[in-house]
Amino acid sequence: MCQRHYKRWCRYGDPLAGQKFRENVAVKAPEERFWPKVDKSQPCWLWTAGCFPDGYGSFRYNGTMAGSHRVSYEFAYGPIPDKMEVDHRCHNRKCVRPDHLRLVTKKQNMENHRGAMRSSKSGVRGVYWYPQTNRWAVQVSHKTVGYYLTLEEAEASAVAARNEMHTHNDWDRSAS
Repeated sequence: MCQRHYKRWCRYGDPLAGQKFRENVAVKAPEERFWPKVDKSQPCWLWTAGCFPDGYGSFRYNGTMAGSHRVSYEFAYGPIPDKMEVDHRCHNRKCVRPDHLRLVTKKQNMENHRGAMRSSKSGVRGVYWYPQTNRWAVQVSHKTVGYYLTLEEAEASAVAARNEMHTHNDWDRSAS
C-alpha cells in the first residue's frame, strides 16, 4: 500500500475510505453546473460564483478554468474562433447575459472603453495637458487631433475623433 492508503487503513480499517468514485457520482453537464451560478434578476445576468483576480467570473469548462462570459457566449453562439475576444457591451465584468456579449478583435475590444485611465490627470479619456502650448492636447489612436483652451472643448473633440475612427466604441456613441 502507498502511504495515503496505509493511513486510511490505520484510521478507518478501510484503505478506500473517504474516496469518491467517478462511476458512483452523477456528473452534471456544464450547462447544468453553470446557470445555477447566475443571478438573472437584473438587466445584467451576474455571475455569483468564483472570480479571477481581475474581476471576471471563472468556471471550470473543458478541463480548464475559463472566463464565465466566454463560456456563456459559447453556450449561446458556439465556439470562439482563435484570436477573437468576447466583449461586454454593458462594461460589467461579471455579466454573462449572451445578448450583452459580442465577438470582437483585440483592437475592437480596446476601442470600447469607458472613462479615462487611472493615471489620467485630466480625468478625460484621450486628453492631457501639454505645457509647451499651455493647452489641452487630444490624442486618439496615437494620433494627435489638436490643442484646446478648455477641457470641455478637448473632450468634445476626443469623443468626435473616436466616433470617426473607432467602430466599437459604444460608450461614446451612447453619450453623444
